[in-house]
Amino acid sequence: MRNIPYYKIAMAAIFLLFSVFVQAQTQPAIVFDSSDWNFGDIREDGGSVEHTFTFTNNSGKPVVILDVMTGCGCTTPTYSRKPVMAGEKGTIKVKFDPMSRPGRFVKGVSILTSLSSSPVALTLQGNVIPRKKSIEELYPFDMGGGVRLSSNFVTFAYVGRGERVSEPIGWINTSSRDATFKMQPKESSGLLTIGAPAVMKAGQKGEFDVAYAVAQSSDRYGTLNDVLDVVVNGRIARSLFTASAVAIDKFDAAPDDIMVPNSDISKKIIKFGDVKHGKTVTDATVELSNDGETDLIIRAVEWQDGALGCSLKVGDRVKAGERKTLTLTLNTAACDYGLWVDRLKIITNDPARPMHSIRVTAIVID
Repeated sequence: MRNIPYYKIAMAAIFLLFSVFVQAQTQPAIVFDSSDWNFGDIREDGGSVEHTFTFTNNSGKPVVILDVMTGCGCTTPTYSRKPVMAGEKGTIKVKFDPMSRPGRFVKGVSILTSLSSSPVALTLQGNVIPRKKSIEELYPFDMGGGVRLSSNFVTFAYVGRGERVSEPIGWINTSSRDATFKMQPKESSGLLTIGAPAVMKAGQKGEFDVAYAVAQSSDRYGTLNDVLDVVVNGRIARSLFTASAVAIDKFDAAPDDIMVPNSDISKKIIKFGDVKHGKTVTDATVELSNDGETDLIIRAVEWQDGALGCSLKVGDRVKAGERKTLTLTLNTAACDYGLWVDRLKIITNDPARPMHSIRVTAIVID
């Protein structure tokens, strides 16, 4: 038989050892019988369900489960940190709480061991059949006299010229008597309409619309705020009803060749830092730019606190390709001590970004 050169035997041995080493590095220390479990259909009010995942230690040395991580408080793992010997089995129990989580779900679980460089992934899935909700859950806002509402506020995004936006509010009268119902304004935009019934029949339920409508010819821009008292059987409820929206230009879907402004703002936050009470400070670091093809027109400039001032005015324009510096002024004479916060809102004719917002802060000191 022909002799095999020594160097070839040595190279083969090295290659074999390297292959074993690579396999040991890539193969997970623990291998699960199954890495996925489907609970199927479970009831939301049926209590927690759990599954036990079983694994085998294939590493050739003891392994310890260091951590089991879940992405949701609804998923709770139970496991031992006692070493699992080579070739032996271990378990990880995972419990899922379906309450307030109706519908399909997929939950990931990551296991970190003493021998793994990356987590081992498990998956829980299933479908939660919704429970029947109580009247208090469906209509959580008690307005008195047996009348309850599904919500006591409506927040719309934008409403354009000639547009109407609406949202239904659910109501129920749980009493044995008819209830009179009305909403009376405390703060009014003049553009809000509420289609609530004057009488809510005993034991009945329904919906009414809350809507904002801005006329095509209107010159109103900016935030629309409404605050209303809810009056049931002549008594004012403890809970107010509020509605809000932002009035902007109407932007129809337009061809790509229509010229429009394209606005951007250089800062989203202005921090004045420590400011002595009674002092006035200014900031001129914010720039409003227009990279579009037509003039950017300022439709509204808003803030809450009279201590703040802004150089930008309604009707100001930023020509195409240009930018405008904003000067913000804060007079702390009427401010309380401590943290002061306001928000500057700029509404424009930019169809892509009709509103920009800047958070302004200061700390008023003695």
